[in-house]
Order: sequence, then structure tokens, then C-alpha cells
Amino acid sequence: MSLLEFSSYVPDIRNEKNLLYSVDEIVFISLVSVLCGAETWSEIHLFGTSHEDYFKKRLPTLIGIPSDDTFNRFFSLLNIDWFEEAFRLWISDICRRVPGVVAIDGKAVCRNPDSAGHGMKDRLYMVSAWAVRNGLCLGQRKVDGKSNEITAIPEIIKALDLEQCIVTIDAAGCQKAIAETIINAGGDYILCVKDNQKKLKGKILSLLSEEDRIYLPYKQSYFQENEGHGRKEYRKCVCDAVCYPEHFYPGWKGIKTIAKITSVRQVGNAEPTTETRCYISSLPQDPKLLLESIRSHWQVENKLHWQLDVSFREDYTRKTDNGAVNFSLMCKMALTLLKQSKKKVGIAAKRKLCGWNEQYRDEVLEIIRIPLAEEKTIGG
Repeated sequence: MSLLEFSSYVPDIRNEKNLLYSVDEIVFISLVSVLCGAETWSEIHLFGTSHEDYFKKRLPTLIGIPSDDTFNRFFSLLNIDWFEEAFRLWISDICRRVPGVVAIDGKAVCRNPDSAGHGMKDRLYMVSAWAVRNGLCLGQRKVDGKSNEITAIPEIIKALDLEQCIVTIDAAGCQKAIAETIINAGGDYILCVKDNQKKLKGKILSLLSEEDRIYLPYKQSYFQENEGHGRKEYRKCVCDAVCYPEHFYPGWKGIKTIAKITSVRQVGNAEPTTETRCYISSLPQDPKLLLESIRSHWQVENKLHWQLDVSFREDYTRKTDNGAVNFSLMCKMALTLLKQSKKKVGIAAKRKLCGWNEQYRDEVLEIIRIPLAEEKTIGG
């Protein structure tokens, strides 16, 4: 599905009077401008006016470039769920089936300019789903300002096709209702257990400690060791199959395995640091699969959130409400397109090149379908 086709799927929510520009014109100009480096409504207008001939060749009925206020009003009125639905149609056309790891994580997009606080209620939070193997964002959900990630995570899970997927979530998602939602969606889960589940964490640490090895003769372990860039890291996963889950782990639907991962990291000649994390999973006892799946979870931070901050300067935006949510989705679409480009430069450089070079821009806009992955292995 091209961006022009995508733009035609976005519903028109405006009053029918005095409409100078069609929805597909507003959306297409916005998406291409964001792809080429625009970060505000004013910059979208400036890019459009600077490349008006380019857009008129692709939009035959275009009479001119809308004002920055027109872009702002349209995306502020546009229902975020409707735009999200159009986005999922676009993603499904790129890759119809995404087995492997799907990492779900939250991120603060921007601070409310009218608020002096620094808590969750004073910032716009988004929960995103990242397909690790294919390196693309599957969807997003806004976190209600009066709530937290726990309410947004089940919504994004229900909206996605997670058949044969391994869903990884940090401690915020370690909830019985979320585990049940994932199982009902046909997926498996690996949930990080921290102090929000103190009793569960204590039980895992106790059962998987070295002192209890004699009592758990069927424990399995797997370790990895990496060295590079002046850093050494050792990781060990110890796991055990859960017996009588309805008695020992009531309410955790589908639970089959408990796991503990110990990481030892040393940078240069500094003293090594040790960190231990606990997990529960619906996967069978397989320490290698668990460790690699958990490690791959952090791609949502490195390849999505970090890129949105550094290459798209998302943390600096002053947009609010629907406008901020819809602009964030456009940034994710642009990132997806840029990641498919084989050009050996960074994402920020690709954005600039799209703005400078019309031929390269059209190459990036020409979506190539990602091959379907058939096996339930690491990577989304």
C-alpha cells in the first residue's frame, strides 16, 4: 500500500462547508514532509510550499499547500483510533504475519506545556508494540492521563494479531489480567517481575537460588558472554518448569516457567556490576529461548524510542492531545519507511537525504513487502 493509498483510507472528520483540500492531500503532504525532516505543523507547510510542484505531480487536484493552521486543526480533530486503524492496515500490507517477539513498552512523548509537574499525568505517554524480527512498529495506544500503562497495554494487545508471537513486557505489564489477555489472543508471554509483585519475585528468587539446587533437580540454565567496545558482559538464565500452577501461581493464566537472569557487566577496568531480574512465562522450559527473547525486548528502546527521540526529536515537541498522538504515529510510519532503505547511513541522514534528493525520496516511498517469517523463533 503506497502512502497515497494509505491517505485515502483516513476518514474525513471536517464540516463539509468550505473544504479547499481533500483528506488524502492533507495526509500525504504531512507524511512526506515528516519523512523529509518536518517536526512541526509550520515546517510541514514550509516543506510543502518549497516542493509544491512535487506534490502537484502526485496530487492532480491539489490547488495549493494548506496552511500550518489547517494541518494542525485537521490532525487535532482526527480521531486517534481511526488513524491507528488506518495505520494497522498499512502495516499489515507490509507484513501480514509477524511471529516471534513483540516487545510492548511505554514512552513519554512530550510534556504538557500547560503543566508544571513531572509525573505521568503531566506528560503524554504512548504504549507501542515493536516487532523485533521485522523491525517495525505494529501499533500504539495513548495512556489515559488519569491512568497508567496497565490500562493501555490490554487495548493494544486486543488490537493486534499475536498468534504464534512471544509478547515481552517490562514490570508495568506484570498483571494477571494482561497475562490472560495475551493467552486469549493466541500468544505467549514473558513478563518481568519486580517489586510491584513482591511475593512473586521473592518466590522466584528463593526457588531458583543456588542453595535450592538440590530441591529442584530439573532446573535448566544457559549463559552467554560478550566482549567488545571495552565492555564485557556475562548473562546467565536459570529456569524451572512450574508444577501445579493453579495452586502455587493462582490467577496467572498459562504460566509454565519461572526464570532468573543474572547479568554481570564490566566497562574497562571499573568494578563489575551485577543485576538480577525475575520473569514468568507461558513458554515451555527453555533457558536459551527465554534469554534471547528477553534480550531482544530492548530493541523497542534502541530501535524505536531512541530513534524517535534522536532522529525525530519527539521529546521536544509541544503538540498536545490528538495532534500529538497522530503526529507520533506519522513519525513511526516515516521510521518504518526509512528502516527499509538499504542506504548505509543513519536514520537522521536518511531523512535529510529524502528532503534533498527527490529520486531517493521516491525510492523510500516505494514500499517493499517484508518477507513473511514462518517459524516461532526470536524476533518479531
